[in-house]
Amino acid sequence: MFVSILVPIDIAHESSWRYALPEALALAREDAASVTLIAVVPDVTAMFMGVQLAFQLEETLREVRSRLNAVAESVDHRGVSVRADVKFGSIAGEILAAAKDYGSDLIVMESHRPEMKDYLIGPNAAHVARHATCSVLVLRKAAGHV
Repeated sequence: MFVSILVPIDIAHESSWRYALPEALALAREDAASVTLIAVVPDVTAMFMGVQLAFQLEETLREVRSRLNAVAESVDHRGVSVRADVKFGSIAGEILAAAKDYGSDLIVMESHRPEMKDYLIGPNAAHVARHATCSVLVLRKAAGHV
């Protein structure tokens, strides 16, 4: 049913891939689909980190790419083609652009525990779910589950 599955993750938070990545890999195995992991370095975060020069941005992106590759290697992805990519910009915007660029027909992502202001799912997951041109599976582990 699926050919290309996109899994956006935040490399700083294991909770962003702990359940989404294994779920995406299981779906990919069922359908012989490929999986693309994407990490987005938010432009605002880079600004707060003091990234001002092009070489600083390149170093930040290189570090994120290295950590993303480590995540990809940390899971059993036998039988599934997995690639990793790093983007820079708006989180939701870059996820949507990557889905289009890769021809993804499914986005699998986790959402953090909601606060009242988030109205059920996190703001990035909500934006992606509303604006994606493909199916979106938003996962949340129930409170109390590890």
